[in-house]
Amino acid sequence: MIEVVPESLGLVARSWDAQHLDLLAASRQVAGAGTDGFTPAVSGAARGFVAAWTALTADLGDDCHSCADALRLTIAEYLESDESGFLDFSLLQHFVGELT
Repeated sequence: MIEVVPESLGLVARSWDAQHLDLLAASRQVAGAGTDGFTPAVSGAARGFVAAWTALTADLGDDCHSCADALRLTIAEYLESDESGFLDFSLLQHFVGELT
């Protein structure tokens, strides 16, 4: 049997949210990095580097956000399943009690 502690999953979800915000901030900082100081021979490569790292950090941040959302959904589904199981058991217990 697997025990799921909603509070623990909630803490992990918040950690993923924090990573999302950190990566979003990093993406914005990288996007704001200037390439004006480079010579014409390398400025194109520098712009490409900045664009690639901006996209990468933004994508990683989106992945973190998705993980946090998935964990919150998991919490809700486990709680719903527990409640449903409890109600089914209660109804069955009541029915068995009437038979005896």
